[in-house]
Amino acid sequence: FYIIFLKIKEYKTTDFIISQFDEISICLILTAFLLMPLNWFIETVKWRFLIDKIKNVELSVAYKAVLSGIPFALISPNRTGEIIGRVFILDKQYRGKAAAATFVGSLSQMFITLLAGFIAGIFFLFAYSDKETGISSENIFYLKIISVFSLLFGILFLFNLKYIVFLLKKFKINTKLMSYAEVISEYTPKELLKVLFLSALRYFIFSVQYILLLFLFKTGISVSEALTGIALTYLVSSIIPVLSILEIGIRGSAAVIFLGIFSVNIPGIISATVLLWIINLVIPAVIGIFIFIKTKL
Repeated sequence: FYIIFLKIKEYKTTDFIISQFDEISICLILTAFLLMPLNWFIETVKWRFLIDKIKNVELSVAYKAVLSGIPFALISPNRTGEIIGRVFILDKQYRGKAAAATFVGSLSQMFITLLAGFIAGIFFLFAYSDKETGISSENIFYLKIISVFSLLFGILFLFNLKYIVFLLKKFKINTKLMSYAEVISEYTPKELLKVLFLSALRYFIFSVQYILLLFLFKTGISVSEALTGIALTYLVSSIIPVLSILEIGIRGSAAVIFLGIFSVNIPGIISATVLLWIINLVIPAVIGIFIFIKTKL
């Protein structure tokens, strides 16, 4: 938040404010809003597919479960609490295994974020080598090597989840907990690829939302520059442990650093980042609170 404060303080004009709320501006913000339910619908399809091994649930019930998890995500580090909110809608005997299945979905989404971030990092280091980053050429070389090996490690890890169960057995974990954990080893590579595809589709949707809002606030950032900066912003905000309700500070400062390379309109970048956070998390969280209370009552 302090980084954001300093950057805004340096900005001496209010040109970032939308000069007129014309038809284009209305279309941009409406499209960004309308993509929000689609984003969570795809997450619902993914979650329903994952828990199908445990219990078959109707799409409408799964959608309510996903929305119910968002308020818990906001008050937990890196949205880990959404698992609790989702499984509460299921009968008690299914919750443990459903939590393990939900973990696979979260892991796949994290993998896509890391994959896009590392690809964007490599692309940035090659395509925008003339940009001022403050990183020495030697450190840039090491970053390239680390990025490649991180990608390879991520691929091997995701498609070998059975070894997590193997390690847990070695530590002689509680038998009941082990029965929950074993769910993650039951997914075939084909099923994991489908989950990854849905995760990538979600990533594409909220990246499009971000780009639309960057256009809305007239940042002057091109699509290719936006995709690169957005991927790096998501990468940083996803690996730093912080309560999701405070995540906007991390995401905002990361956006200032990475998207700020391509635009001097720092307030516009921050405005787009905050509005996207409100659209995709705050509004669904409010809806999720009412659904969760109604369900439990």
